[in-house]
Amino acid sequence: MLEYHKIIDRPIITEESQILRENGNHYVFRVNPSANKRQIKEAIEAMFRKEEIEVVSVNTMNCRGKVRGQAGRRSTGRRPHWKKAIITLRKGDAIELI
Repeated sequence: MLEYHKIIDRPIITEESQILRENGNHYVFRVNPSANKRQIKEAIEAMFRKEEIEVVSVNTMNCRGKVRGQAGRRSTGRRPHWKKAIITLRKGDAIELI
C-alpha cells in the first residue's frame, strides 16, 4: 500500500476548480496514476485528519500528456500522462488548501 503523500501529488487550483469548490463542495487533486478510488479516499481522509472530513465520493479521470515540439528541431516530445481526482466532501466540511 502506498502512503498518502505518494498518492496525492498536489491540489489543482484553477478557475474551474474554484467554481466547483464553491458550488458543490468538490476539490480537485492531481494523483498517482496507479492509485484507485478507495486509496485516494483513504489518503484524503488521512491527510486532512485534523479537519475531520468525510469523503462522500471520488471521481477520477486519466489525462493524456500534451505533444510538445522541441525548440529548433523537427522532433516532438510528449509530456507524461497523469490522473485527476475530483473529491466530494459531505455538506459542511471544508479543506483549507491555501
